[in-house]
Amino acid sequence: MGPSADSLLLVGILAGATVCWVGYRVSRTPAQPGRRWFIVFTAVLGGGCLITGTIAIVPSLLGRPSAQSLWAGWTNLPLLLWLLSTLPWFLFALQYTGTRTRLRRRTILLIGLPHLLFIGQIALNELYEFGSSSTLLYGLGSAAFIYITLLAAGGSYLLLQKSYAYEYLPLGQGAGLAVTMVGTLVIWNTVGMAPETATTTQAGAYAGGGGVAALALGAALLRYDLFEATPSVGTLGDRALTRETDDLMFVTDGDGRVVRINETAVDTLETARSDAIGSRLSEVLDHDRATLQRSETVAVQTTDGTRRYDPQVTAVRDHRDTRLGTMLSLRDVTDRELREQRLAVLNRVLRHNLRNETDVLKSHAEALEPVESDHVDAISDSADAIAALGQRANRIDRYVSESPDDVAVDLGDLVDTVLGTVGADRADVSVSTDTPASATLVTNRLALQSALESALDNAVAYAESAVDVVVEARPDGYAISVTDDGPGIPEWELDSLETGTESPLEHSTGLGLWQLKWAVMTLNGELSFETGDGTTVEFIVPDRADAATVRS
Repeated sequence: MGPSADSLLLVGILAGATVCWVGYRVSRTPAQPGRRWFIVFTAVLGGGCLITGTIAIVPSLLGRPSAQSLWAGWTNLPLLLWLLSTLPWFLFALQYTGTRTRLRRRTILLIGLPHLLFIGQIALNELYEFGSSSTLLYGLGSAAFIYITLLAAGGSYLLLQKSYAYEYLPLGQGAGLAVTMVGTLVIWNTVGMAPETATTTQAGAYAGGGGVAALALGAALLRYDLFEATPSVGTLGDRALTRETDDLMFVTDGDGRVVRINETAVDTLETARSDAIGSRLSEVLDHDRATLQRSETVAVQTTDGTRRYDPQVTAVRDHRDTRLGTMLSLRDVTDRELREQRLAVLNRVLRHNLRNETDVLKSHAEALEPVESDHVDAISDSADAIAALGQRANRIDRYVSESPDDVAVDLGDLVDTVLGTVGADRADVSVSTDTPASATLVTNRLALQSALESALDNAVAYAESAVDVVVEARPDGYAISVTDDGPGIPEWELDSLETGTESPLEHSTGLGLWQLKWAVMTLNGELSFETGDGTTVEFIVPDRADAATVRS
């Protein structure tokens, strides 16, 4: 070979070494689906480049041009090794994309069987000269070649399709991997199928194919985070959404026939998948799409008896916005409905009875007043506290369950109003306020007023001498802080608020702090406490002017 051909062969050898290096780098990364098969793929492809280039260049390096005839078959090696690499390539694509993460030995052998047939044909053709009697063998070899090529194309398609489907993946990653197989096939197939081509052209094609593989794999690894951002998590996550959810999920076609059903629905409805697929939704679920779409909850007969479900109906459309079918999801809300009904009944009955019974207590206490004034005062105070507790529970229920429309609220005016209702005129407590000249926002007025009442009532009741109220503007709303110099809130009460439960041995002194927490949650705000010297309660109220429908 001439100097130019030798230079091209050296380029190809360097490209093969680069491909092997990519495989080595991947072997040092944490285990991911497809990693082992990718290492095998790079070893076969990169090692093939190294072997091919070495075989081709050795005679020239030894200075024995006459030995070139001994190495004439080197032009077939790139294509042969490419064909061998398609098996680990396809298995890598299956696992890397999450299409099939578990591969049994039997599956691998079946996928690779045509490779053995093709290699056998090549070996027999090299050892023997077949005439017309080899037509069958030639036909089988051609079929195997087509099959192997389809494996390469299938793996490339999976990688491109998943890279395009998941936005967190760079499309260049899938493109780089696909170019590795497609580019090398186009170039090396030319080398292998044209032995009469000039030596320099053959060496150039060999170097070009290896260079394409090295550049594409290098870019996929170094530029596009190969094995750091993988499509398998997206694929497996999509499956988990339908397989592992407790919701009953169906996909129906335009005629209302079930085309997909998840495992939860099969188990819950005690139906066979084969019976459900192709049947009308009303036959499987006793409800059609129209009924589910207009109902808040529906009754469904399950293996556990009759349960209530909240249906969600979503249209399945193509890129032209043509409706192809429907996806339905049904969530079991039986326990939630029972709990809501129980709470509604208990709340209504308790409020009514508390009001009536406290009126009875006060009326009898007034009748006793001339005789036992101290005891009468204690009874009256206790009755008033019970009545106030009922009123507070009623207020909480209103802003949590009724969800009134957002309105424009002047924070300065509202603070003054609330201070007038919580005993801020106590002679031994001075109350100072610091609010902007203009502090208007759009929010749930009832919830905001309840939050202020709770914070100010607690501060005024426990302060030793002073309460400070500060309103500050924030980029997305206002921050309201209420500071007092009292003894502070017990740590266990704050822990109770944080966990959302109360200890069996330690109970809150009332609904005040819970009212504050629930009110701030209703406002979509943030709540914090500081209990060093005294207590500072701060809550941030977002301005919902952009999202709300303002009611005058």
